Amino acid sequence: MQPHNILLSFSSGSLLRDINEEQLLEILLKDFQTNRPGIVGIGEDCAVVQGRGNDLYYLFKVDATVENVHFEAETPPELIGRKALARALSDIAAMGGEPLYALVGIGISKDQKIEKIKKIYEGIRSLAQAFDLLIIGGETTVCEQLFLVVSLWGKTEGYKPVLRSGATDGDGLFVTGVLGGSFQSGHHLMFMPRIKEGKWLAAGRWAKAMMDISDGLAKDLPRMAKASSIGFEIDFDAIPIRGGYTIKSALTEGEDYELLFSVAKEKEDKLIQSWPFDVPLKKIGFFSQRAKRNFPDEFRGFDHFQKP
Repeated sequence: MQPHNILLSFSSGSLLRDINEEQLLEILLKDFQTNRPGIVGIGEDCAVVQGRGNDLYYLFKVDATVENVHFEAETPPELIGRKALARALSDIAAMGGEPLYALVGIGISKDQKIEKIKKIYEGIRSLAQAFDLLIIGGETTVCEQLFLVVSLWGKTEGYKPVLRSGATDGDGLFVTGVLGGSFQSGHHLMFMPRIKEGKWLAAGRWAKAMMDISDGLAKDLPRMAKASSIGFEIDFDAIPIRGGYTIKSALTEGEDYELLFSVAKEKEDKLIQSWPFDVPLKKIGFFSQRAKRNFPDEFRGFDHFQKP
């Protein structure tokens, strides 16, 4: 069922399981004005607000990390805190931004040991220090299910943030790192947000469209294609897969937090030659006006409201 049909048939008795995440957002936000001059709102990795002049943009992001959704109850508390901040940082990276400040909210049971809470914040603080990020406030509340909410403020200065909507016909399609098996391998707890790589791609005007892969390539690439009003062709043999895992894992499981971006055809070779990072870089396809905008039906990425 398409989103516009959901809107027509939506009623107070409808259930979340009957729709997907994009359809829920369309229902909730259809009466909101999310874009004004100098502002980019819903539909990007971060909200963007233009600062004074034409070379300063502020990035805003809020991200929730929830027990039994993003981590197991037995997960070491330092890694819970680290992941909560890393997830939000990954979205700043996806727009080529530099993180500045963060607010951290936590919901936790009254029966939880204080030592565990301290270790959660140690994990947050350790990663924040790696990016010279300041934690400037937050919130606490009581909740039976542990969760954290991180709000980030970042910027791009001297260059524009990279949106999802900049891909054009013939652009090469690239990814960083490897995909698949993130939960099973523990990568989802220890990944390094691609802040340096994203900033380099944006400041050097390499990436025309960019986002991070959090819900799986089969979910996130169609989002970029839709935002850019274009289709794509994928070389499945070129997709970099984590050792021991399958192409389906790489396409559908998510939690990879790698960068997905488009590059003008004439810049592809120069990009590969100039890439200054140890993180692998791989071309996996290209954008095309003549191609489809979705993967085959057997490949479907993560959706909070649908059965896996």
